[in-house]
Amino acid sequence: MNASFFDFKLFAIPENDNSASRCIGENAKHLLLLFNPAEQLEELQSFLSKILQAIQLDLQKDALQLPLNPEESIQLAAIANNKNCSTVIVFGHPLPQLGLHLELPLYYPTLHQGITFLLTDPLLSIYQERQNGGKKMSGALWSALREIFLTT
Repeated sequence: MNASFFDFKLFAIPENDNSASRCIGENAKHLLLLFNPAEQLEELQSFLSKILQAIQLDLQKDALQLPLNPEESIQLAAIANNKNCSTVIVFGHPLPQLGLHLELPLYYPTLHQGITFLLTDPLLSIYQERQNGGKKMSGALWSALREIFLTT
């Protein structure tokens, strides 16, 4: 028997997942943004708003925001379907915690079951890098966002 077959992490997904009710925004462009609640600081929300403005999106009108604690597990695909989201951007959460057992590289948009997923570093990390003059993470994010939203 190969014991390594069972060598993986399990994440308990609650049966009564009420995380969809915590979504903030109008969702006009069917975009779900998932981030750590600690990243709801005013300067980070302003930073996120500027990122979205660069691709002609408004944070409040065009997207849904879902703050998710690092220890919390959800069914992201079910929430995205329930909220009619065609694009999901995950800032710094591991996919198994979100009920997705996929391996996605950071900053590479991936279509899965009709939803485009983009996995990135935490928003705070991207913000801090920019504040220190770096552009690696923000440049990769910009390239991915252009690919998703600005291609015809």
